Amino acid sequence: MITYDGKNYVLKYNMKRIEMIEGVTNMPTLADLQRTRGMLCLASLKAYVAYGIKEDGSDVFLNPRKGMEIAESLIETNGYTDVCAIVLEALERDCPFFFPED
Repeated sequence: MITYDGKNYVLKYNMKRIEMIEGVTNMPTLADLQRTRGMLCLASLKAYVAYGIKEDGSDVFLNPRKGMEIAESLIETNGYTDVCAIVLEALERDCPFFFPED
């Protein structure tokens, strides 16, 4: 759960959202995660938050501009490492096709 400006938000991903993020970052998700060992570059991290965030209980994603604002605030407040962990946890939960179990 992410709290910003008195509201609760969650990160949710699906194939369409991942496609949008890959278009913005110009990097396949799995390649980016493997290349950086999960420590995404700042621009990518902000994109994963901005395009995957929605208000808790809502079916509608936030406008990416608002999402970028929240991403920047989260990184400044919680730290880069914690935000990376939140993104990775959401990706593992929502996109198991990236992390098949042997």
